[in-house]
Formats: sequence, structure tokens, C-alpha cells
Amino acid sequence: MKTRAAWLLAVLIFAALVLPFFLAAPGAHPATDDFTFAAYTGKTWQATHSLPHVLKDALSYALRTWRDWQGTVTGVVVMTLNPAVFSLPAYWLHAPVLLGLHIAACLCFLAHFARRLRVSPPLRGLMALGLTAISLLFLPDMTEGIYWFNGAWFYTGANAVALLLLTAVDRQALRGRVLPCAALGIVAFLLGMDNYITAMMTAAALFFLGLSRLYAAERRAGWRTLAFLLPLGLGLALSVIAPGNAVRMAADGAHEAGAGYLAFAVVLTMREAAGYLLRFAVKTPLLALLLALTPALAQALPDRRGVPPIPAVLAALYLLLCAMIIPHVYASGYAGSGRVVNLYHMAVVLGLPFVWVLALRRLSPALRKRIAQRRAMAGVLAGFALVLCLALGQGRNYAKLIGDRLDGTQSAYIAQFEREYALCRAAGEEEAVLLPRWTVQTLTGKPTVYPDPDVWTNRSMADYFGLKSVRTSAEE
Repeated sequence: MKTRAAWLLAVLIFAALVLPFFLAAPGAHPATDDFTFAAYTGKTWQATHSLPHVLKDALSYALRTWRDWQGTVTGVVVMTLNPAVFSLPAYWLHAPVLLGLHIAACLCFLAHFARRLRVSPPLRGLMALGLTAISLLFLPDMTEGIYWFNGAWFYTGANAVALLLLTAVDRQALRGRVLPCAALGIVAFLLGMDNYITAMMTAAALFFLGLSRLYAAERRAGWRTLAFLLPLGLGLALSVIAPGNAVRMAADGAHEAGAGYLAFAVVLTMREAAGYLLRFAVKTPLLALLLALTPALAQALPDRRGVPPIPAVLAALYLLLCAMIIPHVYASGYAGSGRVVNLYHMAVVLGLPFVWVLALRRLSPALRKRIAQRRAMAGVLAGFALVLCLALGQGRNYAKLIGDRLDGTQSAYIAQFEREYALCRAAGEEEAVLLPRWTVQTLTGKPTVYPDPDVWTNRSMADYFGLKSVRTSAEE
């Protein structure tokens, strides 16, 4: 009875912590690339109201982009189906759907692999809820990770699909049923043609999962897991060889050819991976949670049988991060913007706990018994880690998200972009529309218009609304 009450309390606390993300969703609105992609398929929807026609044009646009700009066909298809295509007022609904998908994917992934590592059910549940909450509350960039459709679904959405794919593949590795494996192979192929960072993360994770099965003498399951690298790799290869990639890298201006630049990219990647491991362990409550759970884990975990050496496990997580980081470093010369860094954050938050659990399992029974008896010390260390985390300030975005709703900032922000859209709808087709300059900013959106009417973002918005041009005043 006490266990059930404690579990219910944990679920209620988790729900209370993530509720502000859902309440902020009406503040989401289209911006920049959303208008670029919606302008194309939106015209098809307005003319036909036929979903098959919209899907046909979305695929046609994605294939043209493969040739002219970038190879991420799956991602571009999703972008051209953003909610602004069908209904501008309903755009914000994508955010709660994405939040639900992310939460479900994290809980499924964490619960499955914690069970595989033989973590007891109560601790498994606490870990899943705690780590999922950390993945959201301390997300580096909430705007581009949750509320802006183009960035959120291209990265956060794809990452959620990858987590579900890894969970399903690991389950099917022991069963080997043909139809489920074929369906998962199709998902893996499509994921390979999504963003490179998620594709590389998934490939690295499948590789290390397969090796772990082989190390545990589960040969058939290991080879089945590794077999999923084939469809994923095929999709990734088709994405990488796209002629448009050369066009984009040339336009980006950071990419250089040659062995020297490749060596620079590798060294920078290795440095950034180490930095992100430390940053997201300390600047989030991840370390505090793991320290708090350590005595209970040390007492409840089974022995070391089938557990790889800890340096190998830690190296696997580090190399997985490197695999995620190097595509962006090689293409653009740096590790990535906020929506990309969000993925590194999730990889550390969801991956480091398993390294921790495996490390505890490798310890001798006598040492684990001593650790289990040091609950007070673990509590003090966890408290210190939590204070350090809060002092470093990565949780300020979450505080602002709540504060903006309570003090009326979110309502003012919504009124601001709704007025902008009303002015655009009221204007004529050949009209150059001057829009009021925004004075309110929140975490649920980004500016839509700039003073120069010829900026590509302005042209995309004008095309979406069927206007000659849009701009905002250059005066402060």
C-alpha cells in the first residue's frame, strides 16, 4: 500500500512539473522556415482540400530539395506538412502532441532498458520519471526544441522516434518475428533520411546494443540488432550523397575540403563531446538524482555477470556523442544551434544513468554493501550537486516559462502575433504590408518579420499570405 501511494505521489509530482509546458503551447506560432514550407503545400490544400494531393506535393518538394539543398527527405516531408498548411489558428496543437510523444518515448526507453539491466520496479519507475522530467525542465532551447515546429519536429520529434525504434528493436532482437522486424526496418530507413545527428545517434546506439548482446553470448539477438544498421545506413547514405548537400555547404561558408579540415573537425568533436558530458551531468539535476539513488541501486542490483568493463561502457557513450556531433561540426564548423544541442542534452541525460548502473554492478558485493549503508552521505552529496546545478542557471528557462504565463507576458505575446496575422489577412494581394514591431518575447516563439522586406524569412511569410511584401519598422 505504501509503495502504491509513493508511486502515485511521484506520478503527480511529475505531472505537475511538465504541466507548464502544455499550458504554454497556445503561445506557439509559425516563423521563418515554417512559412517557407507551408507556402508551397498550403496553396495545394487551399485549392484542393485533398490530403493525397498535399502528400504528393510534399514528397515532390522534398525530392527537389534533395537535389538542390539538402538530403534529409523524411525531415523535409514532415516540414511541408506543418500545421500552418492546414490551419494557422491550430498551429499550436503540434506542441502538446510533440510533448506527449517525447514523454512516452523517454518513459518507454528508460523503463525497457532499466528492466534489461535488472533494476527493481520501484527504482525503475523513479528513474524513468525523474530523467524524463530533467530532459524537459532543463532543455537548453525550449523555443526550437518544443514550440517551433520546424526545429522541434526535425530534431526532438525524430529523437523520440529513434528512442521508440531502439526500444522496439531491442525487444524484437530476442523474438525475431518477420513482420515486426520488417516494419522496424522501414522506420529505420526513413529515420536514416531524417536529420544526420539523430541518424548517427541511432546507428551508434544500434551498434553498441548489438555488441552488448554478443558480449552476453546472445549471438542471435546481437546479429539481429546489428542487422538494423543496414536499412538505417541505406537511408543515411542516400541522404549524404544528395547533390544538394554540396550546394548547402558551399552556401554555409564554414565547410572546407581536405584532410586538415577533417582533422580539425575530429579534434573539435572530441573536445565538444567531453564538454557536453560534463555540462549536462552538472548543469542539470542528473548527477544529484544518480547520487540520491545510488545506495538503493547498490543494494538492489544483481551481480556483474554479463556486464562489460566500465571503461568500455563509458567510451561507448562518449563515442555515441561524437557520432552525433561530427556531422554538424564537419558541415558547419561548430557543434550546433540550440535545437541541435538539445539532442546532446538528451543523449547525456538518458545515457549516463545506464553507465552509472553498470558501474555499480561491476563493483564487488562487499563494496556495494558499504555504499548501500551510506545513505546520509549520498543525500549530502546529492544536495550539493543540486545546489550547484541550480546555481549554474540552466533551469532559468523553465522558471521563465512559468513566470510568463503568470504575469500576463504570454497573453500579450499571443495578442501580438494574432494582430500581425489579422493585418496580413486584411491586406490585398499586391499590398506591401508594414507590421508593428514586436515588444514582447517569450520562450514559445521567435520573431517572424524583419525590417528588410527582401530577407528570405519576410518573403516566405509574404508568399504564405499571398502578399507583395511584409516588413516591420526599423525604429526601436
